[in-house]
Amino acid sequence: MKLSTRYGLVGIGALALLSGIDWLRERQMRLEPVSEYLMGVTPNFAAAIAISFVLMSIWADQTRNANFAAARYWFFVCATVSALGLFGWELFQRTSERLVFDAHDILATLVGTGTATVIFYMVTPRNANNNELNGQNGAV
Repeated sequence: MKLSTRYGLVGIGALALLSGIDWLRERQMRLEPVSEYLMGVTPNFAAAIAISFVLMSIWADQTRNANFAAARYWFFVCATVSALGLFGWELFQRTSERLVFDAHDILATLVGTGTATVIFYMVTPRNANNNELNGQNGAV
């Protein structure tokens, strides 16, 4: 499987989690305190993963001679962009009367970025040659 496809599928999975949580939040159900907390922070958690892997999917699709070291470097760039963007959005919310700043969302972003890192190491082949990383080994 091509690396860009792997990363894209992880990104789609995170976006599906984000959409599912959004759908549940619209239902305005009465929840236990822990469930309510998780419903509040999960969007930041899922977004940190989704943004990182959507960007990585684009990078992997455009990079034909990827190796693990290059993929790792660009993953950290993408994860940093994702985290800084989400931190910036959270801080921007402090300037609005309608939006709600929540420090727990910053923690959820950090946990999501950490989870994205673990997923990156799980789905990225480390000892394959460049052709295998890009799905060019005959078994796409």
